[in-house]
Amino acid sequence: MLSLEEKRKIFSQKKQKIDPKTRKIVAGFINTSFAQFEVWFNASAFDQGCHYCGTTNERCRQLYDSQRNGIRPDATRGGKRGKRLELDRKDPNQSYDVLDNVVWCCYWCNNAKSNFFTEQEFLPIAQAIGVALREIKV
Repeated sequence: MLSLEEKRKIFSQKKQKIDPKTRKIVAGFINTSFAQFEVWFNASAFDQGCHYCGTTNERCRQLYDSQRNGIRPDATRGGKRGKRLELDRKDPNQSYDVLDNVVWCCYWCNNAKSNFFTEQEFLPIAQAIGVALREIKV
């Protein structure tokens, strides 16, 4: 279960901002308050795993640690991503403020889905990602 502090961190990191390097808008929450996010947050959905491939938080952490410890090539963006599930929009054309459109997803699915695929378009790809992630020995 996530602590209140961890929930606040997730929420704060997902607020819309401007990337300092590219000066482009990074999509995120605009009008959603932390109180609304907290009401939306469902511990069982978070614990269930990635909405797309089923990878759990525990498995995310195992894979993250294997990268940070040099067992596998590091794709964690310097340790910033991959420790746990992330927030994703099922339909990338909708705002993060549409909370019914927001789901928990693993780092690998989030990267592969990007802002290109919708949920339905991505599900067959996610199934293959889930199989591959489960087969990795850590």
